[in-house]
Amino acid sequence: MAQPKFDCFAVTPPGAEGLCATELASLGIEAKAQAGGVVFEAIARDLYRANLWSRVASRVLVRIGEFKCRDFPTLYKQLVKLPWGRFIRPGQTCGVRVSCQTSRLTHSGRIAETVLTALGKALGGSRADSVTEQLIFIRIENDICMVSIDSSGELLHRRGYRKAMVAAPLRENLAAVILLKLGYDGSQVLIDAMTGSGTFAIEAALIAAGTAPGRLRKFSFMDWPHYRPNVWTLCLQEAGAKAENSAAILAVDRNPLAVAAARKNACAAAVEARIQFEEGLMEDLQAPSAEGILVMNPPYGERLGDVERLRPVYADFGRLCRGSFKDWTIGWISAHRKFEREVQIGCQRLWSFSNGGIRVDIRKRSGRKKLEKS
Repeated sequence: MAQPKFDCFAVTPPGAEGLCATELASLGIEAKAQAGGVVFEAIARDLYRANLWSRVASRVLVRIGEFKCRDFPTLYKQLVKLPWGRFIRPGQTCGVRVSCQTSRLTHSGRIAETVLTALGKALGGSRADSVTEQLIFIRIENDICMVSIDSSGELLHRRGYRKAMVAAPLRENLAAVILLKLGYDGSQVLIDAMTGSGTFAIEAALIAAGTAPGRLRKFSFMDWPHYRPNVWTLCLQEAGAKAENSAAILAVDRNPLAVAAARKNACAAAVEARIQFEEGLMEDLQAPSAEGILVMNPPYGERLGDVERLRPVYADFGRLCRGSFKDWTIGWISAHRKFEREVQIGCQRLWSFSNGGIRVDIRKRSGRKKLEKS
């Protein structure tokens, strides 16, 4: 008997859709990138694996219905017909997120209440508190309503290993996107020159080890009525480390508290043995090999007066890149053109995204061998 399929949409950071489609394809899941994410069909096992393995996606939604509606009675009538029982148990606490564009229905609060009322009617009984909340997404555009169920729960960048933090941590999936866009696959030496809480180094270690980033956490689909724990167990058996050998990963920071936090997080992620931690100054680094990848998430200088204070930091980084690391691939997060002038290395803009509410660019300088090949 054929297994039921889910119509899925993996939400990604803008500009990372292609990477997400590629990683799903590596799992044997045919996916198509579109603005804001990736669409794909999946049986239960593949839905579980998409959540477990995606380094890039923010969450995975299951689309359960689409219909035209221009008034609340029609909205309610159509909502009652949807297969809620496949995803939500009677008494399950639910949250509703609504977005409306060019639609006659614009009152998001009333739309959300209509959804919950229809849900109670469809499942029977009254709603009650439960430990976890099931998110429902309602998108109404041009009077077409699309209803989706969240299969992920907490956003997928929350891998479960971040036990200690320092200022301005980079989201885990953003770090993974940056590493993948830089071409990192575990075969190159990688140095994180300002490691902070260790996100670049830990995500690199997970990539190098071939380890599933979501193996330490729970997901919303585990509370669904037809959740199959035996299938999940099989998925987890695939999720351990696969690569025995990989190139060195070095995490450096001048702040001993940051190094301690990074080490604690790496230990929680079970990749501490793959990372060398050092307390030291970025400007004192020496390239340990002829080529590799150097990454850095420097201070952004978003406050008044930061420019002059940070100018020497960027100047030191530029000297480092032009000196011992002149043949390395360089990737760094830039928030201001004035800092790019201080670095003085030829860089291309690889990707733009928002980090902590600040619009930033990833700047890349390719290593000499790659430049010679091109």
